[in-house]
Amino acid sequence: MIRCEACGHFQVCFGNVLITLGEAAFRDFCFWISRWREEQSYAEDMYVKSVVIPTPCDGMKLLLSKRELHELDLMLEAADTEWRSQEMLKLFS
Repeated sequence: MIRCEACGHFQVCFGNVLITLGEAAFRDFCFWISRWREEQSYAEDMYVKSVVIPTPCDGMKLLLSKRELHELDLMLEAADTEWRSQEMLKLFS
């Protein structure tokens, strides 16, 4: 995940998909990925692509395995923490 300094949009790249999101959409996306991960805890096979995640783009969805969903959630969680830390540091400079 990177954030464009010029426009402030986030670019989330996972696998062969790149999604560009505004700040509010990025926060929502992080929240929903975390929720879907919690709801998929019952899925038995970690490697079967059975999790369908809607995206902000009409007609485009992500199809992930439980393992990929876990990886995406961890990546977004780390990126969100890093971004929030940078925003807080800006307050003191």
